[in-house]
Amino acid sequence: MSKKKILGDFQTPVQLARNVVSRLFADGLHWERVLEPTCGQGNFIRACVEQAAGVREIIGLEIQQSYVEKAKRIRSETVKVSICQQDIFDINLATSLQWHTSSPLLILGNPPWITNAEQGRLNGKNLPKKSNFQRLSGLDAITGKSNFDIAEAVWLKLIHEFANETVTIALLCKTSVARKVAQFALDNALPVNSMSLYRIEAQRWFKVAVDAGLFALELNQGDISYEVAEFDGLLDARHTRTFGFHGGKIVADLDAYRQVASLEGASQLIWRQGLKHDAAKVMELTYRNGILRNGYGDHVDIETDYLYPLLKSSDIKSINAGFVPRKYVIVTQKKAGQQTAHLRGRAPKLWTYLSSRADQLDFRKSSIYKNAPRFSMFGIGDYSFQPYKVVVAGFYLPARFAVISEYRGKQILIDDTCYALSFDEEWQARLICALLNHPAVSKFLASITFPDSKRPITKSVLQRINLRAVYDQVNIDKLMNHTTDSYNISDSCDRGTVDIQLRLFEDHA
Repeated sequence: MSKKKILGDFQTPVQLARNVVSRLFADGLHWERVLEPTCGQGNFIRACVEQAAGVREIIGLEIQQSYVEKAKRIRSETVKVSICQQDIFDINLATSLQWHTSSPLLILGNPPWITNAEQGRLNGKNLPKKSNFQRLSGLDAITGKSNFDIAEAVWLKLIHEFANETVTIALLCKTSVARKVAQFALDNALPVNSMSLYRIEAQRWFKVAVDAGLFALELNQGDISYEVAEFDGLLDARHTRTFGFHGGKIVADLDAYRQVASLEGASQLIWRQGLKHDAAKVMELTYRNGILRNGYGDHVDIETDYLYPLLKSSDIKSINAGFVPRKYVIVTQKKAGQQTAHLRGRAPKLWTYLSSRADQLDFRKSSIYKNAPRFSMFGIGDYSFQPYKVVVAGFYLPARFAVISEYRGKQILIDDTCYALSFDEEWQARLICALLNHPAVSKFLASITFPDSKRPITKSVLQRINLRAVYDQVNIDKLMNHTTDSYNISDSCDRGTVDIQLRLFEDHA
């Protein structure tokens, strides 16, 4: 595997570096000192030397010798340029560098766009040391995660080490990393005064299909603020939206959020994530010409008592009243943690099949399977088998809520890309679904979610919807008399029953 891939090496094109420097030094802003902590071939340094008036000193750090040699070729009669071969995770950047001036500092660059898990798979060594991060809450949580962006660790190292200095940090990174950094700043009450995110076309510049931008953050330069002005492009003069926080929770569009903030709260019902098994080719089956097959195309002969219709995010996105499930899922337990050894006698064909795929099932990577009964799954419980569910896909915006019940006498289950509320009565599910599909809820969800997130809709997002607040704002009589899928709520209950049920939900919560 190439060193370039191991290091997450996306060299910044010269023109993009110039655009970034133009953006930062616009409107008369200037810095005498510039640090590029992962300078590569030095394109940001070159752009600063060429067009950043007032810069007097630049230090560039780089781990790869070949890039160090290229960066050292940059010459300037007015700017002192120093290039050092150095792993930034081995030093304290605030105390180890030798500057000739103490003026405000600009930290500029493009840290690696790679996760620690991917780098580990490629035998990469350029990883942060957890001991660097023990003094601020949240850093251990990040560096202790099974997967995190190296750029995220770089950001947090910089913020940690320069927390007491007047500094501006401006790095190219994924937009998801920018949001995590903003959350970290809030959670740790860091002296942040201004944050801006300027989107770039990552596909154009780096040939990668991710959402990214220049994220700029100021420390110790005025009144504290954790709002982030978001620009559609580097050279745009006005921002298009502002994201920030309310009660510690992230909000994607603060202006839009203020119009629907009354819906913010705690859901009176508990959202559940769907079934998790981490072995789709083994556990998820399809019927082809009447024959049950797994993801490898093999014919599977098992006891069908342990087979349930399954919905995934893409199914919920387009579900209708007459849908037919595309897939079925093997269910080995009715509750997480339940023993499975009895399947050997009660379902011998199923046990034989699962045992034949033990190489996939017994060595699933997630730690949740460690010390769990053999062939375990998670996201399963009594709620999975209640007759009615309100479901939503995690991957798609705008969120669309739907009611599902049974298919050919079997409860329909959802996978772990989806979320559900479960009910015993159909009218309960229909009522809650109608509330959730109300335009006010759509606006609320749009204001707190980010379309570029890998999974915009999560359990934590759904738990923020205060159903009582929605109920108090809508025309409930109109809602109850609206017919969907040939079902009218008012045929099964009246307004008084609904009021009582909502109070029961609140008491239960």
